[in-house]
Amino acid sequence: MSLELVDTHAHLDGPEYASDVDETLARARAAGVARIVCAGQDRATSMATLALARERSLTAPAVGVHPHLAKDAGDLTWLAALLADPLVVAAGEMGLDYHYNFSPPGVQREVFAAQLELAAGLRLPVIVHSREASTDVENLLRAHRPKSAGAVVHCFTESYEIGKRLIDTCDVHLGIGGAVTFKKATDLHDAVARLPLERLVLETDCPFMSPVPYRGKRNEPAYVRLTCEAVARLRGASVEEIARATSANALRLFPKLARPSTSSAHAV
Repeated sequence: MSLELVDTHAHLDGPEYASDVDETLARARAAGVARIVCAGQDRATSMATLALARERSLTAPAVGVHPHLAKDAGDLTWLAALLADPLVVAAGEMGLDYHYNFSPPGVQREVFAAQLELAAGLRLPVIVHSREASTDVENLLRAHRPKSAGAVVHCFTESYEIGKRLIDTCDVHLGIGGAVTFKKATDLHDAVARLPLERLVLETDCPFMSPVPYRGKRNEPAYVRLTCEAVARLRGASVEEIARATSANALRLFPKLARPSTSSAHAV
């Protein structure tokens, strides 16, 4: 079965892949993965994702500040410079996380709003982290982002009602990852079965959120195929149909994905 999949959210820049990033990318390509969006979380990881994309054309960089690290973001002049790089396909990972509050909520909101404004100025789509913060995420998206610019709420694990509201009020896509394979994720199963297919994209969030049967082990982009299979089962569709639809959605969400770099040193 030949598929063409897009992993819309990965973190391949860290020490988890330092010894085998090329082997990881080769396994992804063998599994049918055509592009991988690698999301930065601060200045160092954003620069690392950009460097990775310059060398390995299977990957595409997004740059931003994760809410956990918002307190150390600085004045964001560095982010404005990175966002202007023609290789960058999106701004993010950005957003709000009220579960851990590693950065004060007020600082999280300030840094999120500032990143939304930077992305809007460059007409770049945004990658949004939302944990126990859906109302504030919705309000900030509506206040600081033009609907004509794409957005994805990544690692979506909430109910159909929350997902539908985000789609209707903020015109977003929802990133579906390994959690959809978890037996007890019944609210997510219901959401994935009923939400509009044209608003769903696939992701791994690797090295985190590994799908069954790799739960508890390092995740990697090749495993997005398992997520695709789970979505297909929940929707009563073929794996090929879900792969085609979610990959088309990803290219609409991130238009620059359709124009991979021709200067990368490595095909993987």
